[in-house]
Amino acid sequence: MKRRNFIKAMGIGPLAAFSPLETKGFFQDEQIEKKKKENDIASEMDAGVEVNLDYIAWNFGQIKKHVKVPIMAVVKANAYGHGLVKVSKSLEKAEVDWLMVGKLQEAIELRRAEIRSPVLNFGPFLKQDCEEIISRHISQSVYTDDARYLDEIALKLKKKASVHIDVDTGMSRTGISHDQALPFIEKIASLSHTEIEGISTTLTEDPDFDQEQLKRFLDVCSVAEKKGIRLGLRHASSSAGILNSSQFLLDMVRPGITLYGYYPNSKTQKEDLLNLKPALKLMARVIFIKDLFPGDSLSYHRVIKAQKKMKVATVGIGYSDGYAPQLGGKGFVLIKNKRYQVLEAVTANHTMIDLKNDPEIQIGDEVTLIDSRKESGLTADVLAELCGVSDYKLLISLNPLLPRKYVDG
Repeated sequence: MKRRNFIKAMGIGPLAAFSPLETKGFFQDEQIEKKKKENDIASEMDAGVEVNLDYIAWNFGQIKKHVKVPIMAVVKANAYGHGLVKVSKSLEKAEVDWLMVGKLQEAIELRRAEIRSPVLNFGPFLKQDCEEIISRHISQSVYTDDARYLDEIALKLKKKASVHIDVDTGMSRTGISHDQALPFIEKIASLSHTEIEGISTTLTEDPDFDQEQLKRFLDVCSVAEKKGIRLGLRHASSSAGILNSSQFLLDMVRPGITLYGYYPNSKTQKEDLLNLKPALKLMARVIFIKDLFPGDSLSYHRVIKAQKKMKVATVGIGYSDGYAPQLGGKGFVLIKNKRYQVLEAVTANHTMIDLKNDPEIQIGDEVTLIDSRKESGLTADVLAELCGVSDYKLLISLNPLLPRKYVDG
């Protein structure tokens, strides 16, 4: 929306009283449209996320060409901040083989959204969850004796429980230890109403130790298969494993960060083997502009004291929205395709920007905080390096309540 129309829409200035409310703009989605129909005013001052679904489909296609094995797309943590349901529907349209989530509630949400692709819940479950898991055709990762609850409920429902056995080969996070795995696998295989769909492990992404992990995992699989146990799909590779060596691909891979246009580390990011396209933009608006004069202070604890005349913009986004406070004093934003420094004043709902006394910036102007264009220098990997975190953390930290707009092309 152009600034003139924005000012009219917000009821600011002399034109406001003579103009109908306009809500079409960057942050409009189905909920805003619904509110519009109900004559409820939806503010365009709030921050929002734009996700390019075509870019996610592109990234998926690039991975698919590279690995040439089935793909279990990792959509946990709200699809790394991009939006669980919309991203999953886009991947389903692209003919993804599996979807993986980290919490049972995410799997249930996918089923409620009528997503039919196979879904693996890598997270925990309780006995009282088993009926819903089975009824909704959710596959469950298992590594403790709680797997028997799934079998008991499946028997009661006259259905089959579908499981993937999680083997710990050195990550020491979850999973049955590789040296205790065989008796556990035999126990699962003996259950009358449980089907083993797959077996997995998680690599530590230490290049040398990953080799040892792979050996431990394949040894377990080999012994079990020699005993006549059908293990289904063997999978170990996340994005890092996919880019490491073809020996880690096995029967299926589990890409996460690469689906969204980024790589697991700076080395692979620079190589850009897959020609990935970052899919997300984080946007907000200038909500206030103030001139500071020598001696004036800014924000809590007077974190900035003006030494000379300054023009400062308040942007309507803060760390409660997931914008990293570490970017204060280090990061920058784009307004009208020009760079402006983020000041050391990122609070829960506001971020302060040094406008360098630029008279062109006005209230209502759109601010880009994370960009999908690599040439802008404002992609998540660049910002993550600036504030000393991973691009995973930067993206996943985005508040799920931020409005998300989905575009194609």
